Amino acid sequence: MKRMSVIPEPQSVTYQPGCLTLTGDTAVKKASVKKVSDSGIAQEGYRMKISEDGIVIEASDEAGFFYGEKTLEQIRLQCGETLPCMEINDRPKYPYRSFHLDCVRHFIPVEELKKNIACAAAFKLNQFHWHFSDDQGYRIESEVFPLLTAVGARRKEGNFGGKEGDEAESRYYTKQEVRDVIAFAKEYFVEIVPEIDMPGHVTAILAAYPQLSCRGEKLEVAAKEGIFSDILCAGKEETYAFMEKLLEELTGLFPGKYFHIGGDETPKTRWRECPFCREKMAEEGLRDEKELQGYLQNRIAAFLKKKGKRVIAWNEAALGDNLDPDIILQLWNDDPNDPAMKAFKMKDENGRFTSPNQGIGAKHIRKGGKVISSNMLHSYCDYPYAFVKSKAIFEASMIPQKCGDIPDVGESVLGGEALCWTEHIRSMERLEYQIWPRYGIKADNLWSCSEENTFQKFLRKEDLLEKIFEQYQIKAAPRREYVPNVLTAGRQMLEFVKLLGKDNRGQYEEAHKQV
Repeated sequence: MKRMSVIPEPQSVTYQPGCLTLTGDTAVKKASVKKVSDSGIAQEGYRMKISEDGIVIEASDEAGFFYGEKTLEQIRLQCGETLPCMEINDRPKYPYRSFHLDCVRHFIPVEELKKNIACAAAFKLNQFHWHFSDDQGYRIESEVFPLLTAVGARRKEGNFGGKEGDEAESRYYTKQEVRDVIAFAKEYFVEIVPEIDMPGHVTAILAAYPQLSCRGEKLEVAAKEGIFSDILCAGKEETYAFMEKLLEELTGLFPGKYFHIGGDETPKTRWRECPFCREKMAEEGLRDEKELQGYLQNRIAAFLKKKGKRVIAWNEAALGDNLDPDIILQLWNDDPNDPAMKAFKMKDENGRFTSPNQGIGAKHIRKGGKVISSNMLHSYCDYPYAFVKSKAIFEASMIPQKCGDIPDVGESVLGGEALCWTEHIRSMERLEYQIWPRYGIKADNLWSCSEENTFQKFLRKEDLLEKIFEQYQIKAAPRREYVPNVLTAGRQMLEFVKLLGKDNRGQYEEAHKQV
């Protein structure tokens, strides 16, 4: 028998599990499947033996059986009922394999959510990061604070990027719809990670409840993209009371173990001039507004931990160096080396590009914390394929920058996430084009333990990918788009630049100086 990590070229099967042995012959048509429990198999992992007598799947948990069945399903997509005999040993590289959808900027209907959840599960992704609250809308029904949808879910016609007169928006998910999505995801072994971004990206919440801001002024739900100065007042106790009541309601709705509390892109302009914030800083002995943000995130996290949740925050939440190390840090802009990140950096006194986020993941790990990798350059799928390249996603390391001296650093990395923000995505066809197959490529990176699994070998799965997307009625980007030649890449970048609009880059650069 020949041990291999990739099925040989002469075979019709292109699915590439971690370790596979071909055993010759073929299984009987419509071979029966037997499940056998084995506590010695890694969590979510499985063993599968396809023989002339039938098919046996062994696992230690229900997720393992599910993933074994998905592998078998994909082999059958290629081979029909005449299956080559083989033995497979497969297990995930990382426990946290996530995909994200932004349902705020442009609403994603329930059926579309379900379709993408089912397809993600076929690629063995197991977390759905549901972004439903931001400047441009709040999209889940609240019985405790009904204005969140009566006001916060309603947006006048917008101007996202270079497109004027975008459609008005007034949609949100009822609690029953949320429960329906949660139940559906559970069937596919996908856990939902809800996110309320705070203390920034809260214009929709402040439009409904302006007293929670530093100035208390009336605001409208944001009708364009950007980073906005009005944020939650960290000095008012009313802010914490409000958030705890809202989180009490949401933790009763979402049963999963994770909860995301945002923390990115939080300009401190209002806090610097707010008497409530100045008083709170004096009371708590906080040196600056970055520590004030850490204080706010820690208080919110402490409440959620009492509810049994593991709390996640974006990497900017740790800029004050006082973030609770129990909070999982999601890293999106911590790479100090890549020149494409210059738009999110500032120059030091010598004119060199620098960033306060450099090495922030490594610092968090040294304090005993855990991280999730989602660097924008290998995770943000709303960008063109010419910019966030399929090959870069496949080959990206989940280990943060500046971790070379940390022993067993991989144990502190839970996994990674592929994301899609929807400012420039106005149809579900465009959404599916942007994220597939990149979400599947990210999934392969997070699952496969095989060092022999290369991007070129992944590309040989093209026929299988097409069959999977057809099965789930997904309109994925064709290969000429997700591996573009020079002309296609140029077209993609020109289209994206037009979408961005003229003033957005300058606005983002200036806002980041205040974070």
